[in-house]
Amino acid sequence: MPAFVLFCLLSEMSAASEFEKPSSTLPAQQAIERLLPNSVLRVGMPRQELEEVIRSRYPDWERSEKKRALNNRKDMSLSLEARSAYLQTISISHEEKEHNLIFRYRFALTSPLTGSHVYSIVYGVESNTSNLISIDDWANGLHSRWGDEHGGTRSDAKARATYFFDTEWRLVENAGNKCAPIYPALYRLDEKTVGDVAAVSSLLDATGCTFSRDSILEIKEGAVVQSTFYTVDFRLQVKDVLERVAFGLQ
Repeated sequence: MPAFVLFCLLSEMSAASEFEKPSSTLPAQQAIERLLPNSVLRVGMPRQELEEVIRSRYPDWERSEKKRALNNRKDMSLSLEARSAYLQTISISHEEKEHNLIFRYRFALTSPLTGSHVYSIVYGVESNTSNLISIDDWANGLHSRWGDEHGGTRSDAKARATYFFDTEWRLVENAGNKCAPIYPALYRLDEKTVGDVAAVSSLLDATGCTFSRDSILEIKEGAVVQSTFYTVDFRLQVKDVLERVAFGLQ
């Protein structure tokens, strides 16, 4: 084989191998656990408790915040207090240079009208140099915890598994059909009328869908390079929005 051809083949094999490494040589159990949020972080926890966890466990992580109007409706005359802003989102991130990994958390909070509690946790892990986990280990790891997913997708570019739970964190029966309409109903919910939000609250009551867990993997050249894991408390979110859209009306 000519030297030039051999060099090209070796170069291609080397480039491909960057995404063919095992999950940083982690066993399957450790690989899936690295993609799940820390168990000390949970939806429903008050902001003060969240702040204490961040200070004690993630003191060196970069932090950013986002605020939102207490009443975000555009179609009503509102009081100045209703237009005031509250802390809606806390984001923290950290780069682990030794292993070329980036970790991110985003916490969404209810307003002070309902006590400033965490209603959504988004946890992300990203790698540009190694495969975070095999698809089989990911699927088996989720199944061992929560059984068959209620919805999801598999393709060369993405894998997703979604689970819905009731108020006691039990899997909702036939949730794929019952809970799916919640997502479009939540779109820009805090800009809708009191009646619209109340209808979403009734939908949650009728379906029993209270919590969700949603795992999404981004795949590149056959390797999982990014993981995003969502945990959401629908009832807490909708309860807060119902208070907000009615607050400060004139």
